[in-house]
Amino acid sequence: MTLSKDAKKVLYRLYKEYLDRHNHGFSKSDSVKFGSSEEIRNSLFPELLFDDVDCFLRELRDNDFLEGLLADGMVYKCELSNYAIATMEALPFDALASIADFVLKFDFPIIGH
Repeated sequence: MTLSKDAKKVLYRLYKEYLDRHNHGFSKSDSVKFGSSEEIRNSLFPELLFDDVDCFLRELRDNDFLEGLLADGMVYKCELSNYAIATMEALPFDALASIADFVLKFDFPIIGH
């Protein structure tokens, strides 16, 4: 992946949320929907600044990990792409486990200063 570390962390958390939704009976088409930058920030990244979350989502969108529109100066109605899901599924299980552990332990200390 050619993403910044922060964008990767956002991708991992979005993918984890996708898996949680799908494992709780939501369809794939509903599980991939995340809404706007503002909705994503409020629900998944309240510790981060809105502008940072929007920037990371744009980076993911620009690299085909998210699909969505830009409106009112922010990412709007974004969805996790099939490419993102396939990329994450292709990672070895132990890599996913270590990524999940990394994301849980790493609390974005560089962002928001």
